[in-house]
Amino acid sequence: MSLSRHLILIVSASVGVAILGVATAMGLLARDALVGQAENQARLVAGLIAGEANRTGVISDEIDRFVARENEAQAIALAHLAEVVGDDAEGLAIHLAEITSDSVIDDIWVLDETGTPSARAINGLSQTGVGMALEEIDGPVLETLLSGRRFSVALRPVPPDGLERPLQYVGVRARSGGLVLVGSLADKTTGLRETFGLVAALGSLAGQPGVRAIWVVDDSLEVTAAVATDARAGAPGPAFLAVDRSLAGRALNAGAQSILGDDALHVAAPVLDRGGVATGVAVIHMPRDQLDRLLADYLRFGFMVAAAAFLIGSVTAILSARRITRPIMALTQAAEEMDRRSFDPESLDRIGRRRDELGRLIRVFQAMAREVQAREDHLEALVAARTRDLEEKNAELDQAKRRMEDELAIAHSLQGAILPKTMPSHDAYSGHALMTPAREMGGDFYDFFTLPDGRLGVVIADVSGKGVSAAFFMAIARTVTRTAANDTDRAGACLRLVNDGICAQNPHDLFVTLFYGILDPVTGRFCYANAGHNAPFLVRRDGRVETLPLTGGVAIGVMPDLPYEEHSLTLAVGDTLFLYTDGISEAMDIGGDMFEEARLETVLSTGNQISVDAVIENVTLAVADFVGEAAQSDDITCLVLRYNGKPN
Repeated sequence: MSLSRHLILIVSASVGVAILGVATAMGLLARDALVGQAENQARLVAGLIAGEANRTGVISDEIDRFVARENEAQAIALAHLAEVVGDDAEGLAIHLAEITSDSVIDDIWVLDETGTPSARAINGLSQTGVGMALEEIDGPVLETLLSGRRFSVALRPVPPDGLERPLQYVGVRARSGGLVLVGSLADKTTGLRETFGLVAALGSLAGQPGVRAIWVVDDSLEVTAAVATDARAGAPGPAFLAVDRSLAGRALNAGAQSILGDDALHVAAPVLDRGGVATGVAVIHMPRDQLDRLLADYLRFGFMVAAAAFLIGSVTAILSARRITRPIMALTQAAEEMDRRSFDPESLDRIGRRRDELGRLIRVFQAMAREVQAREDHLEALVAARTRDLEEKNAELDQAKRRMEDELAIAHSLQGAILPKTMPSHDAYSGHALMTPAREMGGDFYDFFTLPDGRLGVVIADVSGKGVSAAFFMAIARTVTRTAANDTDRAGACLRLVNDGICAQNPHDLFVTLFYGILDPVTGRFCYANAGHNAPFLVRRDGRVETLPLTGGVAIGVMPDLPYEEHSLTLAVGDTLFLYTDGISEAMDIGGDMFEEARLETVLSTGNQISVDAVIENVTLAVADFVGEAAQSDDITCLVLRYNGKPN
């Protein structure tokens, strides 16, 4: 993708994301504003309901007090009537019945000074004699009248079974000591409440647009009034749902609450009394379609503005991207031409006249290109000169390499010539040796020679290091060993002379591990001393393989004046000695595993009846099979000596 398209996509995507974010935020804010407006309307409705309820309650209380005063006056008048009639209870009851049938008084009781009923009239009916009971009347209140502590009192009895309509009573004390109780219905203000009260207010509010239904519940969440906009005359009130009850419970304690349902917005606001205490909750259902229309209008307008802003931003991004990428494309083409070495710095002069950062970049690139081109020309001249010098030096190096290879080949052949090819011919013993260097020249060596007294001396050694230095040190060690062997007939004394001689002419602090043994062909006695070398193996004629005990000697060349002990053993007829260097036991395969002495011992155990040449061949083949394709890591040297018995 080109840089211009990349910039256009980035800018357009950024503008689009920003606009969508703003539009979404505006939609959410609009939704919250509409819901908040609905909650404010619900609070207003709840306030109107509370005011209407309070106002209706005040009017009802005033009417109740007026009725109570009227009943009290009538009770006083009836008390005077009872005194005028005297003891004629039946005549009094008839007069009282006429009064209850033609007035607002519904019930009249006349009691004597003991509180016993003597006459009663209720709704135009009279009653006298026994069988009249005052269970509905509060006895302790009557006692206050009978005792004379109070002249009049108001009381409201409750019917025992709850089926009768409740009456509100006023009792007065007559001068004769008796009592007169006057009662009227307690719900005389019901019609007034229906005309001016809460239900009328709800009906007027439900007719307002944007209101579907209204419920008023008390502080125990019981519905006290409800109205629905689409309810038919005589139809039951709208259903108060569980979600509305939960919403009302929260509004009672925490103020106005709202829930957006599937088809309506449920809003609840507390109804406060004149003291500001929540005595109930107004729950209002407001149709959601109006809210959705308003929200859709907000969103439609927001997305239109967003689309226009996105279009303007995209056009601006395209124009800006082209202005930004045109110099970059020219700079890219110039870099490609620079790589092809066909760039002309003057081709960017027109773009380089820009005053912004890109113009500065173009000018810097032009200066750099001119400098690079000058340096390339200079470098090409230097490279050409150096190439001629290198060709001459390489020719000299090739000649020196060929000369060194020739000299190494001669040194390799000379080293091979130094080592004896065959063991001295003798009926009492036979042997063979092999040395395969890891490089052109090796540091291992072996030797066997006949001593002045007729015994056979055998030597195997491993010089530290490899290459030419080890090969020269090997030649020195071999020469010193042969000289020392002719000067003494003891193996340990010989190694001491060799060590002192090597230490005296060892400027590079090299050292060599060396094993020296002397075989008496007449007796088969084999004396030896070991200067830090691998212990040789003794292969008995019956196939048993043993390791010669070490003598504890230190490697030759470490320090002078070191003693070397010697051991001896007698070889039986057919016994074979196998001397070797660590190039065999430490030979490694590709995985880094070593051949080790255990494998060597296994190979030797099968070679007790074969020739000494075959013993060496078996060992070298076993090592080669184990190593596989891995490179030879060290010189491989071994020597085999077999005792054939006392000569004839």
